[in-house]
Amino acid sequence: MISNKRRQLLRISAETIILAPAIASINAFAWANSRDQILRIMLPALPYFDLVKKHLQQFSNSTGTTIHIDVFPYLDMRKIQLKELQQKQGMYDLIIMLAAWKTEYVEMNLLSNLDIEQNNGRLKIDDINDFVPAYLTVAGKVGGAKGYLDGPRAHLYALPFGTETSILAYRSDIFEKYHWAAPSNYTELLALLPLIQQYEPALIPLCSRGARGHQITHAWLLHFNSFGGEVFDKNWQPKVNSAAGLKAIEILKAIHGSTRGGILNNNFADMGNAFITGNAAMYLDSTNVFSLINDPIKSLVQDKVAYQLHPKGNRYSSETGGFAIAMPKNAPSSNKALQLLASLTAKAQDKAMARKGGIPVRNSTLHDTELQNIFPEYKILAKQLAYANPNWRPIIREWAVINEQILGTLLHDAVAGLITPTSALEQAHGKIKILIQHSGRHEK
Repeated sequence: MISNKRRQLLRISAETIILAPAIASINAFAWANSRDQILRIMLPALPYFDLVKKHLQQFSNSTGTTIHIDVFPYLDMRKIQLKELQQKQGMYDLIIMLAAWKTEYVEMNLLSNLDIEQNNGRLKIDDINDFVPAYLTVAGKVGGAKGYLDGPRAHLYALPFGTETSILAYRSDIFEKYHWAAPSNYTELLALLPLIQQYEPALIPLCSRGARGHQITHAWLLHFNSFGGEVFDKNWQPKVNSAAGLKAIEILKAIHGSTRGGILNNNFADMGNAFITGNAAMYLDSTNVFSLINDPIKSLVQDKVAYQLHPKGNRYSSETGGFAIAMPKNAPSSNKALQLLASLTAKAQDKAMARKGGIPVRNSTLHDTELQNIFPEYKILAKQLAYANPNWRPIIREWAVINEQILGTLLHDAVAGLITPTSALEQAHGKIKILIQHSGRHEK
């Protein structure tokens, strides 16, 4: 649980590191001749990246380097990036992208190979082995197992930046009031839903996303993986029509049925807002919620939250995803872009941003004693990352259609009760199989 002591620690820490990001960047690289340099970066419109934007503005003021920052809704960015990155002369020097887009971009030859840039000396990554391994894989490795995992043939095309796993957050004050234990498995989690409805009827028992398309697919995958589910087998045969798939729909229907107004119109922002405004008892989704809960202005539950591992199904598993930072192949100022990339992802930078409420992606940050005193959730996060699954969902070009159009439609209809769960997964299996056959992936 967060306490007043934590706020005191944050104030003390802020006094000592307020200029740390800019200082780290200036010391690490020679920016003295950069006053005529112009860089352009694309960021998503999300709370964590507001911190990044402020840092970039501070960096720009300190070095004289002009940095243009374009901010877009994150689900609109893929269309914009696909258009801009295919131009002969690019507009963007660095981009933030969803990790789920990396393989498609590499197959289209849109991203710079960071292994090559390291070998030729243009990119100097600070202690690459310090990145959380699952984050490094999901954010930037392409060419290994299945084409998107690590392996002898994998190359690095992006670095973790706003990368995430999943975790359970719960209202410690409510749980203490009724002497409830935090759920360690799905049986315990589901048993809490009617209890919370009975004893705290004004609260949503477990907030969840569930809007048609990407949102409900993400919600389903959170539970699907915990019961051993995988979207494809090693031969690219779909496996969604399985006991794990049906169990995940059953869980979503239970959450939907216990939520006032249901979950079928909710996106990630809706569930996050429900939790931080004190309208939900539990949250199970992205660790990006840390920055929302810790927001001193918007959050009403800062002192009332504790964390637990993503509950166990028939195994412990948690998502890997979120964002990564990369340099397009057509970046107009590649030398300076690589220097800024190295600076933004350095160890000192990760810690400095974490102190401001950022998302840590390095082990040295997670295990830093001072930061663990400020952010006790880091101890749970460090344990959770042992179960983070880079194969949580397939990072292939076809995933956009599977995610948004096939699963995103059929799962929504199943939870809404318009079709049966069995019918939804049978139809999804057939549609995915045809899509993969037409793509020629079986032959790759």
